[in-house]
Amino acid sequence: MKFYRFPWVLYLCIIGTLFPACTNDDNQPDMVSEVQMPNYTVIGQNVQSVFQFNYDGTLDEGELFNLTTESNINRGYLTLRQVSDLLTFFSFAAGSFSAVQRNYVTGESTFINEFYTTSNERSVTWGANSENKLFLGYFSPEGSTNYSIRTINLTTDEEIDLVIEFNVNDVFEPLYSSDRLLITFLDQQSNYKLSVLDTESNNLIRTFDFGKSVPSVLINRDGDMIIITGNSASDYELTLYNLQTLEVIGEDQFSINRYFFAGPIQSEASIVNEKLYYLNLYAQPSNIRFGPATYDFITKENRIIDMLSIVQEIQDEVGLDIELTAFDYNEKSNTFLIGYAKLVDSETLEGGIIVISEEGRVLRNTNLEFAPTRFIEN
Repeated sequence: MKFYRFPWVLYLCIIGTLFPACTNDDNQPDMVSEVQMPNYTVIGQNVQSVFQFNYDGTLDEGELFNLTTESNINRGYLTLRQVSDLLTFFSFAAGSFSAVQRNYVTGESTFINEFYTTSNERSVTWGANSENKLFLGYFSPEGSTNYSIRTINLTTDEEIDLVIEFNVNDVFEPLYSSDRLLITFLDQQSNYKLSVLDTESNNLIRTFDFGKSVPSVLINRDGDMIIITGNSASDYELTLYNLQTLEVIGEDQFSINRYFFAGPIQSEASIVNEKLYYLNLYAQPSNIRFGPATYDFITKENRIIDMLSIVQEIQDEVGLDIELTAFDYNEKSNTFLIGYAKLVDSETLEGGIIVISEEGRVLRNTNLEFAPTRFIEN
């Protein structure tokens, strides 16, 4: 049985030698008064616990929460979903799936214990949620690749199953936003498809067929759906849709040397003011795996920040090698946030967050005594 494909950046969280808790901030060189320091929330782990760290850029203060102690979130959780202020941590134990839902602003937590028990009839491949429902993607019945969605209403305990497609070849991560569940998969003929489920009526309102073009999906700040399609590592078509009506709002074409995978790229890309802010992947073998980059849809300029030099700068400062673990673009401050881990000794792995300007200047390095794994959308 599989539940969630762990992104490579989370491998540090499951190798069993992770990090203790507490934080401290180090002021770093090149602080520029006109640059606004970002406010951010990041989730991370050490060998005992899961943590939430809130940073106030205006006050230059951080606040640490031990989510294992406060909300009973085990560091071996399967996946984390975010819907507005609600974080949902899915976990699996003793043949059943459970979840902890935590409002990351107020700290209020709700426990959903053993909401689904595994059986030979269904093989669960992912979990997602809205504010009041859980969604499970699964194959059924035994041995088949018929792809279905189970919706569990947390208010009424009602459970509904809906077939998405018969005999699919592969499935990808879902994306939920504003009563729409976006489900990407590869059909029996190896064509990429995206089904849009209305989670209020539990009806499929449309299935897009992209053929051999790989669809990558994200939701912008206005709540519209962006689909980027391509069948090479450079040439892409971008289509902007109204998420509710699925009407086309705008289209564009662009070319960058970056391959986007099928399904959601919410954690890898943002489009703001005619610019694409994205996670650039370095060809392997390389000392680092990724770094920030921007593409200007007006000027067609593609700018890749020299992350190799930045990593070397941070390593010289902390006196240890670092491994990049998390990425985010902070729209309000127009900065990139890069999380990293550093191995102090065989039993202690700490980390930090680098704030980088759009131009590629290091603005701040904040040391953390745990490794960041996911930035939360504020």
